[in-house]
Amino acid sequence: MKNEYCIYLRKSRGDSALEAMGVDVLERHERTLLDLAKQMNLSITAIYREVVSGDSISARPEMQKLLAEVESGKWKGVLVMEVERLARGDTIDQGIVQRAFQYTDTLIVTPVKVYNPANEFDEEYFEFGLFMSRREYKTIKRRMQAGRYAAAKEGKWPFNAAPYGFRRFKLSKEKGWTLVPEEEEVPVVRLVYARYTGPDRVGVTTIRRYLNDRQMFTRSGKLWTDSMIREMLANPVYDQMVAIGRRKQITALEDGQPVKKRPRCDNYEVYQGRHPRIIDHDVWMEAQSYLGRGKPKLPEQYSVKNPLAGLIVCSQCKKKMLRRPAALTGNKHGAPYDSILCNTQGCPTVGCSLDLLEHSVIDALSEWVKDYELDHVIPESKVPELTDLLGSTEKEKAALLSQKENLFNLLEQGVYSSEVFLERSHVLQERINAVDDKILDLQKEIEYEKNNDAHIHSFIPSCKGLLSCYWDLSVEEKNKALKMLLHSVEYKKLKRNKKGHKDDASFELTIKPRIPRI
Repeated sequence: MKNEYCIYLRKSRGDSALEAMGVDVLERHERTLLDLAKQMNLSITAIYREVVSGDSISARPEMQKLLAEVESGKWKGVLVMEVERLARGDTIDQGIVQRAFQYTDTLIVTPVKVYNPANEFDEEYFEFGLFMSRREYKTIKRRMQAGRYAAAKEGKWPFNAAPYGFRRFKLSKEKGWTLVPEEEEVPVVRLVYARYTGPDRVGVTTIRRYLNDRQMFTRSGKLWTDSMIREMLANPVYDQMVAIGRRKQITALEDGQPVKKRPRCDNYEVYQGRHPRIIDHDVWMEAQSYLGRGKPKLPEQYSVKNPLAGLIVCSQCKKKMLRRPAALTGNKHGAPYDSILCNTQGCPTVGCSLDLLEHSVIDALSEWVKDYELDHVIPESKVPELTDLLGSTEKEKAALLSQKENLFNLLEQGVYSSEVFLERSHVLQERINAVDDKILDLQKEIEYEKNNDAHIHSFIPSCKGLLSCYWDLSVEEKNKALKMLLHSVEYKKLKRNKKGHKDDASFELTIKPRIPRI
């Protein structure tokens, strides 16, 4: 019979005042519930600490674990500060929580009352508590959203983070924030707009390279990307405006599961801001006129021109290498043939002729098939070894969980103080988390090896069939066939060929077939 209890801890918006005073709310709640467990003589064997905020179960990983164990009948009961902290999302989430506890007769223990879902009156109390929690959450959310829009209409800055080039500034004698220029970042913003507009304008990629080459990094110290530059050029904040609703969060269903997204929205509201202007209006408008041009076509509108597309990986930066088309006749810059190169800025890898690389890949694959056939040995499966390792790892986890149970027992017996208990519990939990990660990795590796074993007998005939007719296929068919047989091909070349020796294969290739064992 199950006699074990667990604790679920989660902060609410009402705890923000205590957090501002330096109070660790989760730690306080943990002590309260541990004292309650000691008074009621309950055996606590697990604590779930929800450190992320979210209005749905899908956004709360600890709640997902707890519900899975409740549904499996693992717990006699769950200790929580208030029923409302279990579910505060929509009716679907609250229905999931209610059914999980009701169908498994799992108790909900709070400092005020013990709820037994099997009891008719307790069930009504439980349902009413969840209903009121949902109404309160929606009211708070609606007020916060209305407050943000009201602040934007007044020209204030309603968001937590300031865009590049500004910092938030608390308004005096009134509520709200505005923006003031960040002296170190404003010159970069003006430089971006200056280079993107005017008679000598350049593109986004050129601007990105210019900034990164001169170590003019982002606020977080990272390299600039093309999308960051475009976002800066399109943001109305630099035109002394406040835009709200540009990236509204929506919930869409994917495979029956709700997924939150923040797509770009064309119909957003813009208001005159209180912050100072750092870009002239005419310059900003000129930038907008250029942003709509030259949008890339959908990939479906292109035919595949690189038989090795998506397969060649740079040995230095581990990024996929790209095809560069042959330079036009009379163009002094660029090779007169298709080449393959690494597009990562600063990467030392040297490119080569695409045709030469393609022949080298096929030759390497042919040699691999010959070596494989000469052995006449089916590779030994790694599944049994990995399964044994998984079993020992699961035993290790069981031993750690036993230690954790003993830890709680020592606390209940008064052998450990709360401080010692929390310290040792934290160390033990880290070890358990590490073992969980190892178990997950082993499960993935076992699945991977099982797939390899399933295809091992058909792999060599498929390779030989491809090699026999490869040069008769179209570029797109070549690419599809190679992707069926190869995970990737690692390319290494750090020195350029001498002039006139472009056909010398002075590079190293590491073929990674779908069946990686010989």
